[in-house]
Amino acid sequence: MKIITFLIALLFFNTVNCLEKQNIKNKLSKLKKQTVVIHNDILKNNSELKRIKIDINRNTQKQVIFKKHIKNKEYLGRKLVFLLQEKIYLSPLMTITKNLSSKSDDIITKQIVREFFLKQVKHGINEFFVSLDGIGQLKVELVENSRKYEKKKSDLEKKLKNLEKKIREVAALQKKIKTDQRLKLKEKKLKKKAKNLNELVSKAKNVKKVILKKNKTEIQMPVQGFIVSDFGEGKDFHKLKNGLVFKVKEDSFVTSPINGTVIYANKFRGYGNLVMIEDNNGFTCVLIGMKNLLISSGNEVLKGEPIAKIFPDVRSQLYFELRQNGKVINPKSKVEIL
Repeated sequence: MKIITFLIALLFFNTVNCLEKQNIKNKLSKLKKQTVVIHNDILKNNSELKRIKIDINRNTQKQVIFKKHIKNKEYLGRKLVFLLQEKIYLSPLMTITKNLSSKSDDIITKQIVREFFLKQVKHGINEFFVSLDGIGQLKVELVENSRKYEKKKSDLEKKLKNLEKKIREVAALQKKIKTDQRLKLKEKKLKKKAKNLNELVSKAKNVKKVILKKNKTEIQMPVQGFIVSDFGEGKDFHKLKNGLVFKVKEDSFVTSPINGTVIYANKFRGYGNLVMIEDNNGFTCVLIGMKNLLISSGNEVLKGEPIAKIFPDVRSQLYFELRQNGKVINPKSKVEIL
């Protein structure tokens, strides 16, 4: 009887334990998806901020020009009339008219021609002042754009704080989930024994694949920045030629290019922090140059999930290499068009 009671209690404990683990995994998955959504919103918000900033700078520049060169409409009007009259009297038509009228001394002809051209001048000046009235609306647009900019900036700060909070929650839950310790052990050995990047990548293959949905792999760029070294160039970052090298203009999150498993997340020789992520479809991503890592080997990551940070330092660059079934390929040939 005692044995049966013990077995029932053990079964109950295991069931509760499994349910608790599953709840943690579900909560972790939900949080990870939230970080992806929030980060995408931040990128969109940041792009809108830059666009508004450009509009503000353009309007400000136009206002400066307006105030510097257009101070008095009446004075400006007289100058325009003078210039246009001068142009009229120097035109070929006026030369012909003058020759004709000098012979016939036809005052009526002169008056008709003068009246015709002065009407054209008046029409042109009116149109010009209408455009000046439009420029006068720049101040209103500038105020509105400035208001939008401050609101977007405030929204961005709130979203960044929310993202940081979600990332901390993910890290806390991640610690409660037991990861494959063989990956940790293999990472430690490879860090010491691998002689170069190629050897590290080829030997870091996951010993236990995480079962993911067998869909077509979707790949995206790990950061929004400008490419300083293209595939095959090796202009920068230890002269690595098998990937892309990015620089950023502002503090940025580095995100996972694919859905997959982190098989290496540590320093490696002179490269600094290095992260490798692989999926079930034969793709492996290599990322080098991050300052702060937010993940560790054994973690499952989502495409677009923040996994590290990078800053716009003089020497700070991000290297992104992509391999398919061990073969190096140009990331641009596979990355999705955003």
